[in-house]
Amino acid sequence: MLLSLSVLAADPDPYVEALMKKRFLKLPDGKEVLISYYPSNEETKIRIFMREKSKVLWDKSFIDAYDELWHQAHFIPVVKDKFLEDLNDDGLPEIGIANWNGGKAPCASSAIIFTIKEDSLQFLKKQEINTEFSRHVYPTKHEFKNEKYKDPLCRY
Repeated sequence: MLLSLSVLAADPDPYVEALMKKRFLKLPDGKEVLISYYPSNEETKIRIFMREKSKVLWDKSFIDAYDELWHQAHFIPVVKDKFLEDLNDDGLPEIGIANWNGGKAPCASSAIIFTIKEDSLQFLKKQEINTEFSRHVYPTKHEFKNEKYKDPLCRY
């Protein structure tokens, strides 16, 4: 007897596929935040930096920061349709960077939320997302403040 198992995978979301290529973010004040990759001793380092014109203001490389292995990263809107938003009402905007390491299920990936503070990025929070289907970290600012919020696309 031959048994057959059909597994249906959801079609990739074209918006999310385009989002995965987003490695450049222009801020309202003209500064830019960029994500780049470079090999280092058999590992890939992810470099995130902020610049103003040709001057680098902040620069950091990631391999295993914030309890995450960094293998692939891209910008993701922190709330629906907004890459830049003051989530915690402190007067400073936040950005989101989606991170996936290849060793985790896409639905157990993370978005790292950074606050833009003058000429640097400061870690604020880590939020679980689904890197294959999440179009943003939070639907609205309200969910950022809800400590029990779970991405509805992360069901397991």
